[in-house]
Amino acid sequence: MNRTTKTVLIAGIAAIVGSAAIAGTVRARDGGDDHRRPHHGEHHRGGPGMMDRQAFMEQYDTNKDGSLTQAEIDQARKDRLTKFDANKDGKLDLKEYEALWLDAHRLQMVRDFQRLDTNGDAIVTGEEYSKPTSKIVEMRDHNNDGKLNKDDMRGPRRGPDAAPAAPAAEPKGAKK
Repeated sequence: MNRTTKTVLIAGIAAIVGSAAIAGTVRARDGGDDHRRPHHGEHHRGGPGMMDRQAFMEQYDTNKDGSLTQAEIDQARKDRLTKFDANKDGKLDLKEYEALWLDAHRLQMVRDFQRLDTNGDAIVTGEEYSKPTSKIVEMRDHNNDGKLNKDDMRGPRRGPDAAPAAPAAEPKGAKK
């Protein structure tokens, strides 16, 4: 296995392991589904909670040689814990962890703000804030009762952004 393949493999595995800690929070925040659309010029990379591989390398490749060792990852994690350990007891309480988490997710927060700020004026209006959820009931209300229940949330979405329905199966023995 060549050096580039090893680097990519290590980065991929480390990104998966690192994202597992925040994936539940991201899914809870998004209601279990990722309905977000990439902002202009932005692409999803690896799904909700998955750290961008380049950002992962930048954060953990402490000697900037383009590859990662477990020692670099371990040291970077230790340094982050130390940075946010306000009382210097070698542990993070909830308040200290909150500061670490907010720092780690600032870039995503900025991206989410930019996604909502559709006209790019650095202000999110009530209309811009409400637009992503303005048609949820219309898109998900499968029994057309004007409200959502857990059965509506399980099925496929309806409307212009919905995935096309699968073709109906041919009855057994039907001739073409």
